[in-house]
Amino acid sequence: MSRSPDVVVVGGGVIGCAVAYYVAKRGLKVTLVDLPKRGRATSASAGGLWPLGESVGLGCGVIFYKALAGMGTLPDGVHGPGQLPRVFLDFALRSNAMFPGLAGELREASGIDFEFERTSLLFLMYDEGDVTFAKPLWEQCPCGKDLTEWLTPEELAKAEPAVTRAIHGALRFHGDDQVNPYRLADAFRAGARNLGATILTHTEVTGLRVEAGRVVGVETAAGPVACDLVVNAAGAWAAEVGRMVGLDIPVRPVRGQIIGTETLPEVLSACLSTTDCYLAQKGHGEVIIGSTTEEVGFEVGTTPEALKTLSAGAVRAVPFLKDVRVKRVWSGLRPGSPDELPILGPVEGLDGYLNACGHFRTGILTSPLTGQLVAELAVGDRPSFPVEPFLLARFRSPGPHAEDGTGVGPLADLDPPPPGSGGSR
Repeated sequence: MSRSPDVVVVGGGVIGCAVAYYVAKRGLKVTLVDLPKRGRATSASAGGLWPLGESVGLGCGVIFYKALAGMGTLPDGVHGPGQLPRVFLDFALRSNAMFPGLAGELREASGIDFEFERTSLLFLMYDEGDVTFAKPLWEQCPCGKDLTEWLTPEELAKAEPAVTRAIHGALRFHGDDQVNPYRLADAFRAGARNLGATILTHTEVTGLRVEAGRVVGVETAAGPVACDLVVNAAGAWAAEVGRMVGLDIPVRPVRGQIIGTETLPEVLSACLSTTDCYLAQKGHGEVIIGSTTEEVGFEVGTTPEALKTLSAGAVRAVPFLKDVRVKRVWSGLRPGSPDELPILGPVEGLDGYLNACGHFRTGILTSPLTGQLVAELAVGDRPSFPVEPFLLARFRSPGPHAEDGTGVGPLADLDPPPPGSGGSR
């Protein structure tokens, strides 16, 4: 009789697959339990690896800001996209640095090329408000000016001929690249399987078994699975898994609608972020245009209004797209957390359980480091990156401060642009 798995991972999106892969690499017996659900976050991603852009509020952050402003829910005094804590930038940069080596590693381990491309991210500045927002990011970038580049309109036209000329320039973030998100998840999953992991597809988790304060097994529609450790990597559904053991995990679904164009010749060499949308051309020629940020529960449909807005933003940035046909539209559910940071690691008072959820709009980017950290915790090693800032406990006690040594604090002491500047800001 085969022994029970050491670790059961609940959820088969990119985070769950990454956890299964790195745990299997550590030699543990792992089972991944997955019930594919419409709208999981991996399908809502353009595959952008944008540690700098997302950390300073660009990419989907601009869209998130617009959504909050439209709902009248912005905190007092906030007049621009929020900047995530410095500790998250460090986390994102560490994970991003894993991708070049991971591309070859997973190609060998799984036979799948997840299409890592060095593209960089360009923030397009349409007006003086955009310039006001971008200039401090360039002048005071916490990683130094070597990772950012200020492009004049003439330099931008030479670098990206398809981009509109009605522009004040662009701020380039070097190292903000891209992958194919579907292939990345598939490569992690196949790599885990080839290392001995068991993949239970189309299998619903109905409960977690707890004995004497320790999770000792998973109840599934196909029967119970005993284990030593359960990892909650259920994405937008992580709160449901948490409730099975009495945990209040503040993860909610945040819908993002996306447009994919017909296959095109190379139009863009970089990914673009604007105040209206982002654009990323993939290796097969499709241009991905995204993405909305909507609090609509688990509704995974698309709306004509959102698609019209995204289309208009794309055409504004790249006029060539005006006559291009749309091949497909879809949406996905990001696992949002209150502070936009992932929820990782153990929970006090409950042994045999780890969180790997709440990655919001950066799950693709942070999947390698998340998988590695969870695997380190699973075998009892000291994590190679501090998990304390990302513990669930942060929502039940005052947050850490920069001076306590955790590195938590603003990316830079930047003054946001005044109210009403920068068009949508």
